[in-house]
Amino acid sequence: MSSLYVFSPLSGRALPLAASPDPVFAGGMVGDGLAIDPDVGELRSPCTGTVIATHASGHAVTVRADEGPEVLMHVGVDTVTLAGAGFTAHVAEGQRVTKGDLLVSFDIAAVRPKVPSLISMVIITNGDAFKILAATTSGTLSFGDAALTLVSTGTAAAGADDVSDSVSLSVALRIPHGLHARPAAQLANAAKTHGGSVTVSAHGKSVNGKSVVALMSLGTRFGDTLDVRVDGAGAEAAADMLLDLIVGGLGDTISDGPGDELASETPSPASAPLPSPLGEPFVPGANAVIRGRSAVAGVALGPIVRHGRAEVELPPNGQGIEVERQRLRNALTVVAARIGDGASGARAGVAEAHREILDDPELAETAEADIAAGRSAEWAWAKACARQAEVLAGLADARLAERAADMRDVSAQVIAVLTGKENTATLASLPAGSVVLADEILPSETAGLVAGHLAAILMRDGGPTSHAAIIAAGLGIPTIVALGPEADRIPDGAEVIVDAGLGNVTVFPTEGEVDAVRGRIAERVERKAAQRAAASSECRLSDGKRIEVFGNLGRVGEGKGAVAEGAEGCGLLRSEFLFQDRAAAPTEDEQLAEYQAIADELGGRPLIIRTLDVGGDKPLAYLSLPKEENPFLGLRGVRVGLAQPDMLRTQIRAILRVKPYGVTRIMVPMVASVSEMVAVRAMVEQERQAIGRSEPIEVGAMIEIPAAAVAARQLAEVCDFFSVGTNDLTQYALAMDRGNPAVAAGVDALHPGVLGLIRIACEGAAARGRMVAVCGGAASDPLAAPILVGLGVTELSAAPAAIPEIKATISALSFAQCKALADKALLADGPDAVRALALTA
Repeated sequence: MSSLYVFSPLSGRALPLAASPDPVFAGGMVGDGLAIDPDVGELRSPCTGTVIATHASGHAVTVRADEGPEVLMHVGVDTVTLAGAGFTAHVAEGQRVTKGDLLVSFDIAAVRPKVPSLISMVIITNGDAFKILAATTSGTLSFGDAALTLVSTGTAAAGADDVSDSVSLSVALRIPHGLHARPAAQLANAAKTHGGSVTVSAHGKSVNGKSVVALMSLGTRFGDTLDVRVDGAGAEAAADMLLDLIVGGLGDTISDGPGDELASETPSPASAPLPSPLGEPFVPGANAVIRGRSAVAGVALGPIVRHGRAEVELPPNGQGIEVERQRLRNALTVVAARIGDGASGARAGVAEAHREILDDPELAETAEADIAAGRSAEWAWAKACARQAEVLAGLADARLAERAADMRDVSAQVIAVLTGKENTATLASLPAGSVVLADEILPSETAGLVAGHLAAILMRDGGPTSHAAIIAAGLGIPTIVALGPEADRIPDGAEVIVDAGLGNVTVFPTEGEVDAVRGRIAERVERKAAQRAAASSECRLSDGKRIEVFGNLGRVGEGKGAVAEGAEGCGLLRSEFLFQDRAAAPTEDEQLAEYQAIADELGGRPLIIRTLDVGGDKPLAYLSLPKEENPFLGLRGVRVGLAQPDMLRTQIRAILRVKPYGVTRIMVPMVASVSEMVAVRAMVEQERQAIGRSEPIEVGAMIEIPAAAVAARQLAEVCDFFSVGTNDLTQYALAMDRGNPAVAAGVDALHPGVLGLIRIACEGAAARGRMVAVCGGAASDPLAAPILVGLGVTELSAAPAAIPEIKATISALSFAQCKALADKALLADGPDAVRALALTA
């Protein structure tokens, strides 16, 4: 087996990789190689090959040698923070280079004082395919000296020219926050279905595409380019599937730019904090104000209760390799089984991300390597998680850095099982009305917490998009993060005013301030309570006209919460939750169990189930769909169902079996023609007879395509009801892709043209006495709701949290008022003018 050589790209002192000041490189987390402390400001090609990645800042370049090795060269530590100052790139991605070609020049004298170190790393990123036999890690290296000696492991792909076994692609990320936990989990999950290797590169760094943590460590942002390489049998099909997923947003909302924080990036001006020598504790009468970052807006008053967690001592040495390996595997199984049990809403998304961390191959491999060296399972797991948490915490992207808390959370849960010392100090166990102060809240510590139990949450550290903050937002708990060291000065039991909208905490406030805040809180509570109390009743306009207000649901566990908010049923159950993140389609019985559970939660209220809506921006890994130039105009919604009739029939049978008969209705997505509905209705009738159900079932169409709205009168002949999906109807009517950053801002359902299509659909339905609902985003908008009612809509299906306000808004108006508003909206110049009308109505 012949050896391959990587020549020195730098001139300087050679060092072992472990000498790198960057723990990511020193720990071998990017790959194996060596370090060089340069004495000449030039980075040259270590081989003949192709430039496959360059960082915009010029400090990192990756070259793939013609023989296959991929060499990442990273100049210095934290040089990315210089944003290219002092660096000049001489090559671009895709460019051919020969050994010794100048890649980057850099000004050593200017750069060195501005960064922690100029020690640079030379890494083989596809170490699974090429093993390092020897590395020069001492003495002086000159340009062109042999630095690494490699040998192929025999697992490399057939080669760059063999496109049947190796496929590379580049695609821009269009999700607002890059590869944070959830989209990284989607991508890793899909990559795991491919038997060969998947490598993802960004910012001059290449990682294992099957590792959630590795993908997050890329530090990607909106607009970044991902270079994906898929090797092994079936590479082309796998690459197509991954491309579709990335283009589709990986489960995140496609955006027109970087995402906003949950609250403002900069706290609003407030009173300056009182100076305190030596950081002494605040004392009664201080009336001191400290500031953090708003995470969840709201006002609260209450006593400070500190929350912490006890340190657990971990035995460093194990009881034997096999014993410790099995202990770790058992603990991972236990935690995986209980993570997310019964979770819904934000907690369900957090649970999914935590399960992906548990399944991460690199974490397990790192821990098992330490176990093989004689360490205990808990020690090895803690070390592996701590290392990865440190990587995440050090990322420049605040949202990705906040995912370090998830790593620490999963680490603590596994260690608790291994040590038998479970953490019982959850937030739910704290006294009601507390203002909780902690260094950091882990998502698992919110278990059992319900809305209204805590007055507020304060964190010394943490960020506004941490998963704990997201859960707090779902519960409506005012939350401030990043209070910093000043938070240490707040004594236990101190009364505080929390104005989370401004990010302010007033410690030991005056009586006047307390009275004023109590008034604000009482007013808010009274208003919300009145809305929720009214929401439990049927919704009627002021003249008595009945308008149903349902809730949109996405999984088991959300039904009870929707009913508590006043939902009169479910107007849209997105059944995709059953089909995503799995290797095969769910069986009939699996689907029935989930639908029945949701029906039970609704307590006999209507349950409208949308048949599987995939394709376009929502592909499935196991569903082989042809690659399309424009998937949004191709196989989507009902078209997929008719192309995959067995899958559609299975879903129809499951829906038909839900008890009691009559509570469920079937809703068909993306209908464009009468013939499509006739075909689906025939399937429904055949399956109804096949299972022996005598009761009929209502079957309706979603109005998401302009042609369906215009042909509503004909469609009403073969439909029992309509439901308008305003999100898709708007993008198709305006010819604006809501995922295209250049035009997405104009995709507004209150455009008079879109409203005109809804009125046409309502008129067509009325001719046959059919009901029209709206289940798209506009139904959750208090400004849009009266206009929709005025157009002829008689059912709104909204996000559960929006239901009380929607009911309160339309209940205060008569149908005549709603119709007059709708008539004016149809004649308005544009969506902004429509909103102005609604505000003054």
